[in-house]
Amino acid sequence: MNRAQMLSRAGTILEEHNASLPNYEVRFNKKVRGGTAGANIQPAPGKTVHGVLYKIEEGAFRSLDRYEGVPDHYRRIEVQVTPEGGQPVPAQIYIAQKVEKGLRPSTQYLQAMLDGAGEHNLPASYIGEIKTAAGAA
Repeated sequence: MNRAQMLSRAGTILEEHNASLPNYEVRFNKKVRGGTAGANIQPAPGKTVHGVLYKIEEGAFRSLDRYEGVPDHYRRIEVQVTPEGGQPVPAQIYIAQKVEKGLRPSTQYLQAMLDGAGEHNLPASYIGEIKTAAGAA
């Protein structure tokens, strides 16, 4: 969600919109370097993930795929997200290939995620859900 992080990974952002993904929830169950957790989303009926929909150049997906470790660590799939005030549109998301229980994100990782959520004025209730999922609430 963090704009500066996305720019560093994708190169150029053509558009950005707050958006929601119904029937998914945020989890910290992807083991990353150092044994901490990376963010992941997983199906969860009745829940909603809020985030930022970035329109990027098609070629930028190669860079993002490398950064996310596709196909070994994450897989990229297409889902329907709803931009604020708009109609559902197709979007690419990353889902962890393997998950584990009992993981927590590093303080820096969680802060970068919360900074991105705040930068885009995501709902306060959702920011609370991120903190709860991280074990920080």
